[in-house]
Amino acid sequence: MRDRSGPVTALLGEVAKGEAAAGGMKATGHYIRKRLRLAGAARSLAGFSLVFLAAGIVAYRLDVVDFEALKGVLVVAFAMAAAALVIALVGLARVWRSGYQGGGVAIGAVALSLLTLAPFVLAGILAYDNPGVAQSSSEGMQAAEIGAPVEPAEASPDAPPPITGRRYQATAAQVFGVTRLVLADLGWEVSTVNAAAPLDEEDGDLGVSGTVDVPIPTPRDTEGAQAQVDPLDQPDSTDYAIEATATGPVLALPSDITIRIVEDGSESFVDLRSASRSVAWDLGQNRRFIEDFLTRLDLAMAGALTVVPAGEG
Repeated sequence: MRDRSGPVTALLGEVAKGEAAAGGMKATGHYIRKRLRLAGAARSLAGFSLVFLAAGIVAYRLDVVDFEALKGVLVVAFAMAAAALVIALVGLARVWRSGYQGGGVAIGAVALSLLTLAPFVLAGILAYDNPGVAQSSSEGMQAAEIGAPVEPAEASPDAPPPITGRRYQATAAQVFGVTRLVLADLGWEVSTVNAAAPLDEEDGDLGVSGTVDVPIPTPRDTEGAQAQVDPLDQPDSTDYAIEATATGPVLALPSDITIRIVEDGSESFVDLRSASRSVAWDLGQNRRFIEDFLTRLDLAMAGALTVVPAGEG
């Protein structure tokens, strides 16, 4: 019978020689894994887009750049973050399918990109949920204005239904007094207040200011301080029109607010109109201004007065 152990013995001898040449260690093998080349660049681009966006917003809030320049910042930041996200996702796909190295770096790039894109995603959701308009108003603003008139908004097929105003069992002066507190709480800047002719008062208010009206001299050092009159310091009236400015969050984009308070018999009606000053699409911000004001006004007047929606009765 033929001896077949010769080739096997020779092969084992060759293996032994190889182990001896390697210092007595057994030879082992491993897969050569490729590394993602663009993962680091994607992470750097995503981080820079986040810093670039934040710096642009801060510069706009500090009046270093105007709104047109801010638009450019937003476009560039969005483009960089979107590009970094695409590169990182492609890299993660290669890690999953082919076992490339650098998955952790790609995940970091995705996280930074999503953080930068989050405000744009929120804006997209608001744009989808709100019509493409730049103003909002309550129903009563279609009536005749007092003082400085406000032109009614043009009808738009995309415009949302008007907001229901408020009707209170109170005088206009009482509602105006509470409105002052709400405006101070909101931080809206009041520019002008137009009021109808003040209510008639009897001369010689005995027990309050004496029997006759006597002018009180004003010290010279207080004349300058009194010259800066608060526009909300108004006599009691039956009609008020308040012009104010409200600013939105983050970008502080201004909106012009008009508040009307009209007394009719034993009731007073409150209506508002809000219009953006800088943008053609408010993403629902003006409607939120009005709803927030009316909610706060209801809370401020609750407990002492009866709140009735203007559409009832």
